[in-house]
Amino acid sequence: MIYTQAQWLLFFFLYCFLGWIWECLYVSVLEKHWVNRGFLYGPMIPIYGFGAITVLLITLPVRESIPLIFLFGMAGATALEYVTGDAMEYLFHVRYWDYSSHRFNVNGYICLFASLGWGAFSVLMVKVLHLPFERMVLTIPQDAASLLSTVLVAVFAADTTKSVQSALDLRELL
Repeated sequence: MIYTQAQWLLFFFLYCFLGWIWECLYVSVLEKHWVNRGFLYGPMIPIYGFGAITVLLITLPVRESIPLIFLFGMAGATALEYVTGDAMEYLFHVRYWDYSSHRFNVNGYICLFASLGWGAFSVLMVKVLHLPFERMVLTIPQDAASLLSTVLVAVFAADTTKSVQSALDLRELL
């Protein structure tokens, strides 16, 4: 399936939002109180959006093969997680996640258990979750999709700017 730029952006923002819901609910249940796990002020966690887009892009050629979706998705998401973890620690001197206590980890940014989870989630996303989202996004008229994606990019850019500035200010304070 070939998507337009606006459709890719809508998928990105949808998965950023769904990732925020998933992560906040998961951590809140563990902590027994509400925890906003997002780096941004708004309800989005960009790594989920980038992860979903990465998985969708690299699995397009193998969309009909569950084992290949698993392997390609696992490799792509794991590489993205490593690069993101390393970059965020370098930029902000904060570790946003740490797998150091898990066996078979690499610098605490990735581990075998999480990588296998990314592979399984890739299959779930490509074969189950993405299908209704794809149908929904494809029904949006192109002009409306372009306008909506432009507005979301502007909001996302403003939020990212403010959040990064706050993180850098906090780094200097610490």
